Amino acid sequence: MTIHRISISQQIRERLLDRIACGQLQPGDRVVEARVAEEMRASSIPVREAIRELVAMGVLQSSPHRGAWVRQVSLSETMQAFQVRSVLEPLAVELAAMQFVRQCRTLRGVVQQIIQAARQRDFASYQHHNQIFHRTIVEAAGNEVLLRVWDSLAFEVRTRFTMDYLTTVDPVAIAREHERIVEALDRGAATEAAGLLRSHSNGLVEYLRDQAAGPQPSCISACNLAIVAE
Repeated sequence: MTIHRISISQQIRERLLDRIACGQLQPGDRVVEARVAEEMRASSIPVREAIRELVAMGVLQSSPHRGAWVRQVSLSETMQAFQVRSVLEPLAVELAAMQFVRQCRTLRGVVQQIIQAARQRDFASYQHHNQIFHRTIVEAAGNEVLLRVWDSLAFEVRTRFTMDYLTTVDPVAIAREHERIVEALDRGAATEAAGLLRSHSNGLVEYLRDQAAGPQPSCISACNLAIVAE
């Protein structure tokens, strides 16, 4: 598969996304350009670009007088993002199917890490490996526009938020859905794999919709994530 080199601004963007996803940056926390540049040993230009991209993705908010800060993500917005993913990833499979035939050893390893994280209810680890799994499929399509749109949905943040929010659903069952996707990809069953990916995303939408129907707050933090004990 093609290895994509990423720019300094993209590296900074990914590190900031990781910090938001794991809770190091909380809703309302300011993202100060000069401080980020110093911490990451970069000039202000790529930091400014990374912040601008995160604002465009809806992960940060900004104003001329306050700078940038971590925003809150609504449940309805997250459901809409997964609905879009249910269209993008099946398209990626159609474009990249032949690359995965009998070439899924790495993806299988990632799936086992997703399942292990789900068993341990380690949702930070789940988010990390889940991101690798889905992005690998999209990246394999070799379509830069598709990848850019997928990246813009910020699933690093949304997946962690989603897994913590689904307190009535077995996370291991959700994790194991990835196994069937890999099996289909490995056999070259592109249509089946595409359908499984579509169902996987739409299933998450349905779970979230069920939660929204209950006595839940209308706006949930993207990273103020309390893990509910079983």
